[in-house]
Amino acid sequence: MLRYHPNTKKTTHLSYYSYIYILYSLEIILILVAKAKNLHWKLYLFSLLAFLALVSFFLFVNRNTAIIYDKVVEVVDGDTFFIQNRQPIRLYGINAPELGNCYSEESKSELTKMILGKEVRLTGLQADHYGRVVADVFLKDGTYINLHMVKGGFAVYIRAYDQNIEKIKEAGGVARQNKIGIFSSTCYQKEPENPKCKIKGTLDEISPDRKFYLKPSCAYYDSVVVEKYLGEQWFCTAQEAIQAGFVKSPNCK
Repeated sequence: MLRYHPNTKKTTHLSYYSYIYILYSLEIILILVAKAKNLHWKLYLFSLLAFLALVSFFLFVNRNTAIIYDKVVEVVDGDTFFIQNRQPIRLYGINAPELGNCYSEESKSELTKMILGKEVRLTGLQADHYGRVVADVFLKDGTYINLHMVKGGFAVYIRAYDQNIEKIKEAGGVARQNKIGIFSSTCYQKEPENPKCKIKGTLDEISPDRKFYLKPSCAYYDSVVVEKYLGEQWFCTAQEAIQAGFVKSPNCK
């Protein structure tokens, strides 16, 4: 769970669990009000209910607008890092190459250069299913790190809902159009580097865990791009693709 340190420049961080506790309390009081027969007891419960509702609203607002300053102590890859209390933070609205994929080292190196050892400001805090805090990240000079990574072709925009997301989406489109970073011919390919290895290994857009391969004879083959920064790759034979965990695409007869 996130917590503040002595060098933190903002006050009051309200935990997620406090917010949930208040909601449960509200539910219990509502049940008691419904069952109460004594008028004075009902008035007391109503007063308590109103107070807890106000506190709940305060918790909700602060939980979603909290601003946290903390020092970056470790960079994991191009979109994830650790702050001083060892809480992992992920950049909101973007996705950098996983380590080992095309341009992953360049992406990690850029994020390291930008934030390692520096104090950053976190806004729009959310939690993902990996236990990481997802946030918009800013340097003291106002540099918006999420935008910087996409603008330089070090990460790709992913669908999200945020007041800053249109800027990121636009920057991603420019990077793609200008073939910068992950969108360069090194990582974004329609033609193989080895003309003998033309089988395309791609990831399903909806479920990336599902991996398919396409031969040149498969439908839509020409329109499919091998995005190597996502872990997609080329194969010389179908057997190689199968051994790597890919299955024949439904578009292949």
